[in-house]
Amino acid sequence: MAAKVSTRISLRWLPSTADPTEPTDTIVFGVGAYFVDLRILKSDTSIDWALAGERVVVSTDPLKIRWIKTLDSLGLTEEPDEGDFTTLPNGDSLETGSMPCPEKGMAVTAYEEVWRVLAPKPGPEVGKGSAWILESADTEGNTKTFLGRIGGSYMAMRGKTGERWKDGEFGARSEEWDVKERRWRDKYVIGYIAAIPSPAELGTGLFDGEDGWKEGDKVEVLGQEYIVRAFETLE
Repeated sequence: MAAKVSTRISLRWLPSTADPTEPTDTIVFGVGAYFVDLRILKSDTSIDWALAGERVVVSTDPLKIRWIKTLDSLGLTEEPDEGDFTTLPNGDSLETGSMPCPEKGMAVTAYEEVWRVLAPKPGPEVGKGSAWILESADTEGNTKTFLGRIGGSYMAMRGKTGERWKDGEFGARSEEWDVKERRWRDKYVIGYIAAIPSPAELGTGLFDGEDGWKEGDKVEVLGQEYIVRAFETLE
């Protein structure tokens, strides 16, 4: 699957016949066989759900995708999630499946989500941009960090694996590249972020050696070691 940035347009819990709503600002990066997914509540800019890990195409006709979560802010990593996708007349995708519902005490509930693929924003490179996802190499304290970038959009999250995130034990951030000012701007900065690298710290806008990364490489980003889980050149 080609690298893509997706945003959720709406969510409806079934069997409700009420109009769909969208309480979050949700952005998902998919690169190669990996994903990072950050859902921020519009009401108070807190994390509604943050997750990252592998994505597997179970079938293509109809399209079914399975997400195997290394990080899950709700602590639900034991069972993978699956969703079935159909294309709507306007080009958006309708996803159906089941997941924990906060309105029902986290009971697993059927849902419908509508997703839209966004064009990648221009990034700091001259010419074609890059898309990648990194996973921290360390497992100290069952804590993991995932970093992702597609063109001019950057996302990062850090938290405990296999358990619900608690205050002071997690962090997440997203940044967007300002083409005119040639620098990264914060979009969301949440929680404990001291251990989360930010490209805004670098004058070039790129991490050292980023243009030469390959899938499977071990790389250093601002003093921390990561594994390049996926890397693509944007078309």
